[in-house]
Amino acid sequence: MSDVNVILVEDDADLRDSLVEMLELSGFYTDGSGSAQEFYQALNTVRFDVAVVDLGLPDQSGLKIVEFLRDKTNMGIIILTARTSLNDRILGYDCGADHFFSKPVDNLELIAAIRNLHSRLVGVQPNMEEALECWRLNKSSWRLACPDGRDVEITSKELVFLDALMQQSNENVTRQYVMDVLGYSHDMYGSRSLDSLIKRLRKKVESTLDIELPIRTVHAVGFCFSAPSHILAIESR
Repeated sequence: MSDVNVILVEDDADLRDSLVEMLELSGFYTDGSGSAQEFYQALNTVRFDVAVVDLGLPDQSGLKIVEFLRDKTNMGIIILTARTSLNDRILGYDCGADHFFSKPVDNLELIAAIRNLHSRLVGVQPNMEEALECWRLNKSSWRLACPDGRDVEITSKELVFLDALMQQSNENVTRQYVMDVLGYSHDMYGSRSLDSLIKRLRKKVESTLDIELPIRTVHAVGFCFSAPSHILAIESR
């Protein structure tokens, strides 16, 4: 089973190390990620077959990762969590999980589930190209990451601007709406402030990441973020 690549997303370092060791001894190549940010970065390095995801991560709900994987890839998805309620299980399956296990899980059962998912998915080409083209906005750390994982720090205004566009990727967002969410007045001064913000942001991304920011100006309408995107929301504590 050495041809099976597994990514484990678990913030408890001791448990993560233990599970990685167990899975590798069982013949799986296993990458352990301690946060959602590490997970998204790992997707750029290896083509994974199965993901094992904890729900209680420090920077994003594991359910968001499950939704992302189901939408962007054909990977097998296993939720492994301390949560045991029926509502959590239903939410997990609604988001796209193939299996839902509560901690502590029997190692043999987890191994069997991974093998079963891999066998079922053999011959199905994961749509990882789309995931690798994804820009990611982290609203907790105020950083924008390009598809290869490199990122840049942004200001609060830049964050609000990008959030407004990336919430509706590949769709036109009116200039008036953008000015409203930024709190700019609908006059010459507000318009100039918006244009200056966009110019600075483009320059920052191009000079730092050496890549063009995929924001198109749509004549007489507004703007469009013309690339796949994913937003890591601020977690409620």
